[in-house]
Amino acid sequence: MRKRLVLGTLTLAAVLAVGSCKDDVGLTSIPPDPERFIAFLSGAQEPTPVATPALGQAVLRVSGNSVIYRIDVSNIDNATAAHIHNQVAGFNGGVMVPLFGGPTTGVDFSGPLVEDTVVVVDSVLTHMRGGRAYVNVHTSSPGCTPGTPGCNAGGEIRGQLFRLP
Repeated sequence: MRKRLVLGTLTLAAVLAVGSCKDDVGLTSIPPDPERFIAFLSGAQEPTPVATPALGQAVLRVSGNSVIYRIDVSNIDNATAAHIHNQVAGFNGGVMVPLFGGPTTGVDFSGPLVEDTVVVVDSVLTHMRGGRAYVNVHTSSPGCTPGTPGCNAGGEIRGQLFRLP
């Protein structure tokens, strides 16, 4: 009887010891892979298409709530601002994140418009992950004729953000 009691106690202790073991040593120190997003910018993607030679690309990398971004443009005049807006393709939405507050001046500016890092709130990431965010580059200059290249305060070029695998 005593032998059974000792054997039962040892078996119970072994089961409890094995059940409390964890095999996740060091896993909490490995950061998740950053998410990557891209948008191809053109005047044709504006809700009211803009006839412009300007093109661009926005590349964003998300790690936690930090967004590291770069916007490259070509053939754009008088860029005054760039933002992440909340909305689906074909519709205008509100500004969620300012990315650039120009101006750049000169005819046919080409190259990196801005490269920086910003911390965003969770709702911005939710819009981006849900396909409900776009990047818009705005242009304007004193005395220009609205609707002509380089004079589109509502947006010269735009592109929907999508997540890369």
